[in-house]
Order: sequence, then C-alpha cells, then structure tokens
Amino acid sequence: MKKIIAVILSACCIGALLAGCGVSDALTQTKNTENTTQASEQENEPSVKDTDFNNDFDGLCDYFVAKGYTVAKAGDKLDEKKVTEMDSALVGAENGKKFATSYNGKSITVELYGYNTSELNDTAKQIIESIKKDGTFSILGFDPVKAYISDNGKYMMVYSDASIDESKTDDDNYTHREQVIEDFKAFNSAS
Repeated sequence: MKKIIAVILSACCIGALLAGCGVSDALTQTKNTENTTQASEQENEPSVKDTDFNNDFDGLCDYFVAKGYTVAKAGDKLDEKKVTEMDSALVGAENGKKFATSYNGKSITVELYGYNTSELNDTAKQIIESIKKDGTFSILGFDPVKAYISDNGKYMMVYSDASIDESKTDDDNYTHREQVIEDFKAFNSAS
C-alpha cells in the first residue's frame, strides 16, 4: 500500500513538474509573440520625413505638428488655442510662432522663427551670429535665451522645458529635447 501511495505521489510530482514547465514555455512564447508584434508595429509606423514638407516656415510648423513635437492635434489639424503669433521683428525674423505643449506631463514651449536669408536685417544678423557663437541671444536687455539655428540658416528655435536637468542626459525629457533639436537643425537642410 505504501508503495502504491509513493508511486502515485511520485507520478503527481512529475506531472506537476512537467505541467509547470509547459506553462512557463507557453508564457514565454506569449511574451515573445507580444514583443515581436510590438516591434513589427513600430517598424510599420509611417515615418515623418522633413523632405515631405515645404522648405518654408509653414512647412517647418507642419513638420513639427506631424512629428508630435508641438501641440496636440485632432486629426492633422493644429490646435490654434495653443499657438501664439510672436512679434518676430524683435528677433529680425519674418514670422514666428510659440507652441505650448507637454512631454511626460511636463510643460514645454517651442518657439519657431523663419528668416529670409537673402534679406537679413541688422537685428537678425546679430541674433544669428550670437546663437552660432555661444548658443544664446539677448533682446531688450533680458537674460540670454538658449536657441538653435537650423543647418540651412533659415530657421531659429527656442525650446523651453524647465524640468530638464542638464546633468541627467539619460532622462526622457532630455533625450526628447535632443531629438527635437536634431530634427529641427536637419529640416530640409539639403534643399
């Protein structure tokens, strides 16, 4: 009788062990399938290319909306409540817009300005030269503002995210800003 009970217990233990391995394998296969599906969905997402947009100020603004860098959008429409027309003459530009947005729940503002590079006035020349020299410019006696000039010299961007700690380069908001800057600088630079 004891031998029968021992055999039954051994069989149950072996059965439980094998069943456990099978469940584990099934879970692993499910996770791998989910990861593969997510990766292929990301690969299939259409990429937004700067060359698909006009090489003008409106094209740059549309590009930033399409990339999701500026304002929340309904369809492909800009939420005009989150856009402010800027007095672009203060920086010597032809046009300028300020976009209120957020990333990771942190408030961000993105200011974009467009220049006519064949007709730069003295203000524009001073500001562009200052940005190229030390990455900042100053107007009306205010503290210097960090800004960026596109590689083709036609656009300026001011990106403000007070949550960024410059010493934490692995922070999501830091890496997001760096990606925005990279895409901004490269916008239609080959044109």
